[in-house]
Amino acid sequence: MKFSSAIFLGLSATVNAQDDFTPNYPLIAGYFARTDATEFLTRDLIQAALEDSDTGIGDESCASYDANAELIYEGVGAYWATIPTYRTTESASYNEYPKYYGKDDWVDIWASKAIKKTRTNYKRGNADFGAAFPANYSPGSDCVGFEESLKKGLSYVGQLAELLQLAQKARDAAEIDGCRYKRDGCTDVVEAWDAAAASYVGSLEGTDGNNDPAGTYGKAPYTLADKRCRNYKNCGPGLDESTKDVTANTNTKILALFSAGSLAAWEGDYNQLDKYIRLISNKAAVPLIQGTLRYYYRLSDEEGEDTFSVLDKEVGEGGAFIFGVLPKLWACSSRGVKKAEAQTKVGGGIVGVSAVNYQDIKLALECNYRCLGITCTEVGSLYDGDDSVKPGAAACDDDENGSDTTCSKPSKATKDKCKLFTGKPGVKGRDKIRFDF
Repeated sequence: MKFSSAIFLGLSATVNAQDDFTPNYPLIAGYFARTDATEFLTRDLIQAALEDSDTGIGDESCASYDANAELIYEGVGAYWATIPTYRTTESASYNEYPKYYGKDDWVDIWASKAIKKTRTNYKRGNADFGAAFPANYSPGSDCVGFEESLKKGLSYVGQLAELLQLAQKARDAAEIDGCRYKRDGCTDVVEAWDAAAASYVGSLEGTDGNNDPAGTYGKAPYTLADKRCRNYKNCGPGLDESTKDVTANTNTKILALFSAGSLAAWEGDYNQLDKYIRLISNKAAVPLIQGTLRYYYRLSDEEGEDTFSVLDKEVGEGGAFIFGVLPKLWACSSRGVKKAEAQTKVGGGIVGVSAVNYQDIKLALECNYRCLGITCTEVGSLYDGDDSVKPGAAACDDDENGSDTTCSKPSKATKDKCKLFTGKPGVKGRDKIRFDF
């Protein structure tokens, strides 16, 4: 078959038009960015500077912490105090955080109070850093608790807040500005969406997510998912692997959502973007919950009396993880969040002093998985380096828990044990919404 010259010229014009926006930027852990997201991709380098053991706070000593934390936070890391950098409107997923903490600058408050070693002034969920760490540390690590609170609060929670609002920026540009690539050439929507994906992964994970034995972890939420799935032995497509060369199942889901969202952004479909933002937020809670359960397990006596940790490092890590979990739990159940907060309050007199009630924390979360839009299987059972599941740390059953599908309901036994951990959602109607991947 021969093409006429007119048809050939028409096809060439179509190809050239497509080339204006053809993905030609490096992959972001497999995600195809259509725009240059370097500014957001490389923010993890600022986080790396904070955590540097020579010029940052990474050596865990108070000498380094006191000299460098505020210097970096107010210097190269000055954007941290402005998180989220987009505030014109707030997604329902992000809004759970300022509503719970009662402050728009809740990220900055956490970081600045950790730097100053004082108490936060939130409406709920306060941390008293001055009373948090009873000097249980290894020699030379006298500020390890403050370090963990600061760096993980910023990299895993602050960065999550940032990406949720960058995604909201894309959604708003699609609706408010009427951006449609095919109609008027507007790239704002796709640029903001790519920025959100870049913020989730970061530059240090490379084009492939550094999923090889010799690869190094990054400093963004993507990294947390890859690390925690190894503790729960539920990495990979079958949620049954734990080696470093296997990606977290959570990361695969989230990047699949970002990829689907990229098409919705291209089309300017803000209704679809609303759904993808919520689903990304749901799944991004999984590694935060895994981290919460891992560290508060260590701070409990589930393995026997007098076995609980009071180490500053673990108090700081647990506090940073639950910092990102409490608002989402509160949105589902003010009862559940009170149970969890009573046991995990940084500087509250239990954690770091005596054994926390791990089962209260576990039930507060599990009983609300259905509302949170996640499953027992996604969180998994805690192994934490052992060959068998830790005593008392087995995953709940999705069928019994009512969290396997959007139509499921919890069994009577589950309802009975969850009675004190569910109900009274902090956000009206939040417990009635059903989500599915």
